[in-house]
Amino acid sequence: MQKFIFTTLIIITLSLSDGFSQNRTIRFNEKPWQEIVAMARAEKKLIFLDAFASWCGPCKWMAANMFTNDTIADYYNKTFINAHFDMEKGEGLTLRKKFAVRAYPSLVFINPNTEEMVHERVGAPQKVRDYLDMAVVAQNPEECLSNYIKKYNEGSSSPEFIKTYLVRLSEAYMPVTDVLKKYFSTQSESALLGRTDWNLIYRFITEMNDPMFEFLLAHRKEYAKLYTKDSVNSKISEVYLNAFQKFARNPNTKLVDSNQLVLKQKIIASGFEDAGKVNFSADLALYQMRGKNKEFLELAYNDLDKYYSDDYNMLNNMAWSFYSMTVDVKYLEKALSWSKQSVSLRREPFNLDTYATILFKLGKKEEAIKQEKEAIALAKKTNATPAQYEDALKRMENSK
Repeated sequence: MQKFIFTTLIIITLSLSDGFSQNRTIRFNEKPWQEIVAMARAEKKLIFLDAFASWCGPCKWMAANMFTNDTIADYYNKTFINAHFDMEKGEGLTLRKKFAVRAYPSLVFINPNTEEMVHERVGAPQKVRDYLDMAVVAQNPEECLSNYIKKYNEGSSSPEFIKTYLVRLSEAYMPVTDVLKKYFSTQSESALLGRTDWNLIYRFITEMNDPMFEFLLAHRKEYAKLYTKDSVNSKISEVYLNAFQKFARNPNTKLVDSNQLVLKQKIIASGFEDAGKVNFSADLALYQMRGKNKEFLELAYNDLDKYYSDDYNMLNNMAWSFYSMTVDVKYLEKALSWSKQSVSLRREPFNLDTYATILFKLGKKEEAIKQEKEAIALAKKTNATPAQYEDALKRMENSK
């Protein structure tokens, strides 16, 4: 690949402060593709292609919030020839096939001399640093995705290489299964238990039928000693819950229930210590998806404390769900206890707001106002946005 002009990124020369006005934007060239290619060749710059679709929410969010950031705009306008095309209209249809666009938004960096992808990332990153980092990687002939694909096909397979290659692939929404399978098949048991392979298992293994999941399940005690029991149990639970979600998407209710029961029995039979918690969570999700509010409320009322009494986020979420779903005092009092426990575990503006809101719904106006004021004060102290809590406080104070 021809080496393009590489701009050394000195972050301190770019303003990352929210205190500066944001009034610039990435300048996208509204020209036919071949004219854009000619411009990039003449200026010896890569092309940055924003591959979007008109219906894509993240595409619109990124255009409104990230492409208009001064730091991103200044760097991309200086470094690249920028283009954007709707992949479902006009030339976009051809470009979608040409660059194998699989999802929206796709951020593609292209060598204009060969008209080939050198780097790609799918999705709408939410941090300024992400856009700067991917731009730097795209310009580096050794670090860009296309070079990793080339080196892998030539036989590179060291753990450090594979680790970065998998990240590059996953960020581009490219399949990782075959790479993982081939890599793990070459590893000894001691290597599989090592930090590098554990990190790969933790990030990339998602399927119950994957041999590496079976290995993790069989060696969970060893992994727990090395990398904490919580992280190991969390990963195993994630894979099981992923399997439940796949069943739940099937429109055949009887088949879902049958598969759900078989899987629940399999999890119990595995001896996994958090089997009850996983099965409880799966049932909650299924009731919620089917709109079975009564069953959802009763299951959570009876068993949430058994499995999530030390999880401030889950307690808060369930308290809010109860607040939104029912006016039954029995359930609201339970929601209030969860909300109070959440605050005691970790005091945050959002769970103080939940606590205040439930208090208010139960007719405890004075205490509700007190807690909402505390949510506002904490939001200001932690630089969170207090506006929604201030609106809630006004509604409480103005109520009769």
